[in-house]
Amino acid sequence: MINLKKNNLKKIFFKEKFFFLIIILILLILISGCSKSSKLGKKTTKKSVEEIRIGTEGIVVIFVPNNPPAIVHVEKDAPNEVKAVLQLNNKGAYPQPDEGVRGLAPGFGRLYLSGYDTNIVEFTQKSIDLSQLALEGKSTINPNGGLDFVTFDGKVIYDNLNVEKYEPTLLVTACYYYFTIAGPQVCIDPDPYSTIIKKKVCEVNPITLSNQGAPIAVTRIDEEALAQKTHFRITIKNVGSGEVIKATAYDITGPTPESFDKCNPFGEKKLEREDVDKVFLQEAIVGNKALKCGPFAEGSVEGFQGLVRLINGEGSIICKLDKTDYAPTNTAYTTPLKIKISYLYKTTAERKFTIKKETSGLGGESGGTGVITPPPSQPEQEFPFGGEI
Repeated sequence: MINLKKNNLKKIFFKEKFFFLIIILILLILISGCSKSSKLGKKTTKKSVEEIRIGTEGIVVIFVPNNPPAIVHVEKDAPNEVKAVLQLNNKGAYPQPDEGVRGLAPGFGRLYLSGYDTNIVEFTQKSIDLSQLALEGKSTINPNGGLDFVTFDGKVIYDNLNVEKYEPTLLVTACYYYFTIAGPQVCIDPDPYSTIIKKKVCEVNPITLSNQGAPIAVTRIDEEALAQKTHFRITIKNVGSGEVIKATAYDITGPTPESFDKCNPFGEKKLEREDVDKVFLQEAIVGNKALKCGPFAEGSVEGFQGLVRLINGEGSIICKLDKTDYAPTNTAYTTPLKIKISYLYKTTAERKFTIKKETSGLGGESGGTGVITPPPSQPEQEFPFGGEI
């Protein structure tokens, strides 16, 4: 009997020990899985940081469906309201959290509504300040960029509508200040003409770049290594669907109001040929050395910053790095080349709709008495032979 009890206790002990070991194994598997997922999460975050500066668009504007509707019916003594609702999406990489208006919107930008007869359709405002909207650039926490909506409230002036049907096309124009930043690695060779065969970590070759999350992109860098300097030919291209405009100020305060006046369909300033297809090179830096570049389209021919003209949507600038600014080494090395470009960019969207003037048909214009007048009575007709029909 005692031996039986001992055997039962041993069985219970081994079962508990086995169960305890299983729990430990399960916990180890879970911890290992969490560790792996954590590492994977870090890789994903790192990848997303690299991916935010891709794409060829900045701020995209579209009309919200049915706003305004396809047909707007107007009547006498009625409110005759009309609304234009727009969706704005920042599909580019500017601004980042430390840029623009607290990282939430471009520092400068306006939205204009035009294309209609102001004597017939009247909107309470003709422009909206984009810096007051939630239009942050793409980021690791928000890879889709900021999204916001604006509404232009208006009404149709019935008494000024002298036709039964008016078909205006609303044109919305977005004009905003934007930046492009590119940072490829380049090769610096202090001794490009050496006849001695030696191992080099890099070679001087042309670099082709993809877009940088903006409508203006640095697409190519051609490098030439000389005995006393290195030249960089930087190609810049309008890869978006809009129009690039010269801003009239380029420091941290942004463009002057006159720049936006030329985007304004109702403004006094007219957009001239010299105002379009120009971007501003704010800086080109190799390592920590600013490059002198040229030729510029206006002002000094050569300098550290200036306007670059685009012809058929593309332009280039040549920058140079003197050998005295190389890193203290006799062998080839790689280093980042930072290029920062600023500009005004203009995009548009259209919506055609119909304004229909309603009338009652029988009682004249709607809003009348609504009483239908009967036709005059007709005399009784007489038929031969006293017959009837």
